[in-house]
Amino acid sequence: MLGFLMPMSTLVYAEQWYLEPQASLEVRYDDNVRLSVVDPISSSSGIATAEVEAGRRSEVSEIGLRGEVVARSYAEASDLDQTDAALGFTSAYQWGLSRLGLDASFDYDSTLTSEVATSGLVQVNKRRERVSVRPSWSYKMTSRLDARAGLSYQEVSYEDVELIPLFNYSFTTADLTLIYAWSERATTFGRASYAKYDADQVDTASNSLGVEIGADYLLSESMSLSTLAGLRNTNAETPTLFGIEETENSGPLFQLELKKSFDRGLLRLGADRSLVPSSSGTLLDTTALEASIDYELAPRWSFLFSARGYRNRAPDGESSGYDRDYLSLIPRLRHKLTEALSVDLSYRYRWQKYDDREKGAASNAVYLSLRYSMPRDPLSRWSSLKSQ
Repeated sequence: MLGFLMPMSTLVYAEQWYLEPQASLEVRYDDNVRLSVVDPISSSSGIATAEVEAGRRSEVSEIGLRGEVVARSYAEASDLDQTDAALGFTSAYQWGLSRLGLDASFDYDSTLTSEVATSGLVQVNKRRERVSVRPSWSYKMTSRLDARAGLSYQEVSYEDVELIPLFNYSFTTADLTLIYAWSERATTFGRASYAKYDADQVDTASNSLGVEIGADYLLSESMSLSTLAGLRNTNAETPTLFGIEETENSGPLFQLELKKSFDRGLLRLGADRSLVPSSSGTLLDTTALEASIDYELAPRWSFLFSARGYRNRAPDGESSGYDRDYLSLIPRLRHKLTEALSVDLSYRYRWQKYDDREKGAASNAVYLSLRYSMPRDPLSRWSSLKSQ
């Protein structure tokens, strides 16, 4: 969550090409596959996933490509059948005291998964395309002080949504962060940010400025705490019968992450409040809560648990049709057959309720997964340019 907090250091690795494939097969039963309030439909389904990362690393540079294909098939709801695809590109170059980076991605997926954190319109299967470009730069000013700057642009479009309130949009952000390391255990930082949102189909736009300060602290050898808090100010333009109405609103920003490692496991807690882009034609003031546990029960057995919740509200505090609460709980039992092959037995509970509706929707699902992953460290851990 707060990956930019720690001071930079450069690790040295010889030039290396890599290829890291992953694949999974999953069978699932869901008693409300559309997460609908009225006439819920149950269905069994099968999901096949294939993913590969490839690239080259050296002492001063890194370049990588990632591809993923996910095919879903539903026995009792064939209109939800879909095949999603994603492509990603990452690059970095260490030039003296500077680090230059460029990441880009393309996603061709469905509203069944893309709208979970924002509008919640997961009842229909409509195609979404997202293009994202993220250049970055960092500079080591002194042995303790780092400066980092980043830009991000994403453009999102939907197919065949004339009768559904899903609108294309673009979202641009820029930020500048100063990081000071007081010691190996404590780091403080400040960040200024700008965000611009445009939804041309409904002629809405907004500009936001934010200022935040925070700290990263190693509480013990096994526990760390990261915090970030501040304020944002947003100016929005909304069309009315009498022309464009301009409004101004403000609100808090914060991020919090606590990590605790055990001899046989890891606990992570996180909270975040920010303005996120959405298909509703406006930004959403979103509060997100997360919790995860990964615990080794025995040499080949593990228990995993993840929980995630969202509260979406209009940035100006007024009521809207997209004000909603969402909760997901997933306990999982994993057995490693080999170093590369594992089998998971999982249960998932989902709940969603909009403020303007009397009832919420709930879903229960069980699934069995077979996963293959080449037993190597992931790209981020091997990178010669990763911040430590």
